[in-house]
Amino acid sequence: SSKLGNTFTNIAWAGYIGVLSGMSSTLLGMTSIGVEFPDDTFGDESMSGEPFIFVSRHILQYSQTVDDALAYISDVRRTCHLIMGIADGKLNTARMIQYSHSKVNFFDDLNLQPAAEWHPQITNVVYNGMDWLCPSYQYKLYQQIMEQYGHITPESTIQNISAVVKTGDVHVAVYDLSENILYLANAAASNKQGPKPAYQRQFNKLDLKIEYDRKQPSIDVIEDQYRP
Repeated sequence: SSKLGNTFTNIAWAGYIGVLSGMSSTLLGMTSIGVEFPDDTFGDESMSGEPFIFVSRHILQYSQTVDDALAYISDVRRTCHLIMGIADGKLNTARMIQYSHSKVNFFDDLNLQPAAEWHPQITNVVYNGMDWLCPSYQYKLYQQIMEQYGHITPESTIQNISAVVKTGDVHVAVYDLSENILYLANAAASNKQGPKPAYQRQFNKLDLKIEYDRKQPSIDVIEDQYRP
């Protein structure tokens, strides 16, 4: 419904109402990572504004396309330094966002930043490894993408990109936005056996088309249940 918005998947923890990573029934997928090593192309930061986890939630819940998402990010009162990635399975395109309180920049494969020998541009690819100024991860990610280039699948991403680059300690989410399928691994608890980082652990495959086809409760039913 217009009040409830799109059906979407929040990759987080029980009771967490913001979004770090997720997908929606409109074939949008997004994620974000904080920036500890920015350069002078970033704007400033502020405690006054919309927390980014709710910006991300709004995008998944109410955006129909990547263009809707970029327009919302442009206008919202942003807060901290972030790198966001948003992909659109309907339009077959993606954008990387350099996000801060006072400035925001949108990048595709033709103008990808930061422009450095350790972060080369790749045709039809936007990518970022761990931080903004992070040469070792950025270049390793570039190498693994190029090794798989032209035949990248969810399985090859899991086996030959994230696991080799060693990116995704807490969770790794691989999106197949053409089919709305999510591949997800989570880090192990400290008292569990086996490897701890998510990129070394078992992935679960979730067909979100099945979940999104479930009948949603109406807003009136929800309001009736919680009306005093």
